[in-house]
Amino acid sequence: MIIDTVDEFVPDNHASKVKHQLTGIEQIQERAKMLALAHCEVNLGTIAWFTSRHVTTVRKWIMRSKNGGELWDQKRSGRPPVYNEKTRLKTIAFYCQVSPLPGCNSWSLRWAENYLKEHSKIIGCSMSHSTIQRILKSHGLRPHLHKYFLAITDPEFFPKMEHIVNLCLHPPEYLFNFDECTALQAKSTLAPELPALYNKPRYEEFEYRRNGTIDLMAFLNPKTGKVFGRCTPNHNTQTLSRVFKEHVNTLPSDAPLHYIMDNLNTHFNDEFCKTVAKLSNVTYDPLRTGRERRQWLQRENKRIVIHYTPFHGSWLNMIEIWFGILNKKCLKHQSFESVQLLQETIEEFIETWNTYFSHPFTWTYTGEGLHEKAITRFNKLLLIESKQMDIQFLTKQLLLMSNIAKTYHKKVHTKVWKKLHDLFADKKDYINTIISASIKERQIAKAHMALDQFKAFII
Repeated sequence: MIIDTVDEFVPDNHASKVKHQLTGIEQIQERAKMLALAHCEVNLGTIAWFTSRHVTTVRKWIMRSKNGGELWDQKRSGRPPVYNEKTRLKTIAFYCQVSPLPGCNSWSLRWAENYLKEHSKIIGCSMSHSTIQRILKSHGLRPHLHKYFLAITDPEFFPKMEHIVNLCLHPPEYLFNFDECTALQAKSTLAPELPALYNKPRYEEFEYRRNGTIDLMAFLNPKTGKVFGRCTPNHNTQTLSRVFKEHVNTLPSDAPLHYIMDNLNTHFNDEFCKTVAKLSNVTYDPLRTGRERRQWLQRENKRIVIHYTPFHGSWLNMIEIWFGILNKKCLKHQSFESVQLLQETIEEFIETWNTYFSHPFTWTYTGEGLHEKAITRFNKLLLIESKQMDIQFLTKQLLLMSNIAKTYHKKVHTKVWKKLHDLFADKKDYINTIISASIKERQIAKAHMALDQFKAFII
């Protein structure tokens, strides 16, 4: 049998030691090169350059060899470790628990230290918080950190993403990113702020008064970075249609227009379809379902074409980047005594942005690696048998995995597919438990259909 890597024939807990030995062998080979070159009367500077080592290092090993010394590193003195590998692994298992005590979702280092003083039998000894920290750090573990992510739940996510990516990489003449920034609060602090002084920050009163809310509807032109925005009291269909008409009327009457937006129900409402039809000078016959209306709005046989991001794919809309700029440069750390003042400030910021700071928003994202990441995340959820997974999420994930296997199979490494195959075989009972826990027959039927489709493509 041919072994390609150390990990194939050495257990995980010994792999690092063997790799260290291999590194030692490479060092011996390097030192042997130094001696061979010195034997050929090559000068020290040239040997140092050839081996990428300092001249002092080259001289040391040549002199040791002449004095009959070996090329192996000599055994070094040092205090033996206080805690063995078993104790260290127990400490990691203890600290990385999801719910360590009733009502607590995580440990802190000092809480863990105090608890182990009274319950030393858990790991066989008590341990200081600094030692726990060092053990966690040596394994790259930081369980106290959390990070939000947006799960992919749309079974048709990748074809939709591919469409948006291609549109942004090769944009038509008139392409706009649209979205609403809703419920912007006009908040005023209850005490004046203290200005910044030498080596001291600005101080702000934390308590505030709410003076109402306002919505912002904004259109970003990624080619120029300019923004068309309107503050509105709400974001219902009538308001959207009014603002949309206003934006379209600022553009050439014969120009094809393309808009990227998310799947908010007002974006494919029957009233909005009538507005698009009127502005495009085409006939619109009322459609019953939202799916049919979205399909009609996406047709390219009219002047205005709407392009929808996938569900849970709002991050593919570049207007979200500008909303972040708006919040950081205009709204954050500001006090607004009224909704009117908030509206005036936003409108002034849009004017300032368009005049001085607007710039092209260049799209570079291609989606490379996301297919494999989606499957890897599902593998993790199956592995840990998460209690948070319900039947609807499971159904969407099974359909998503099937669609990736059907259309994008080559974009995912074979070992990831094998991992999914093995996990499914091992977690059948877990999956069936989730499905059987539902009391709705329609959900169960959809889940079984998704499961059958998953088996057809994956198994």
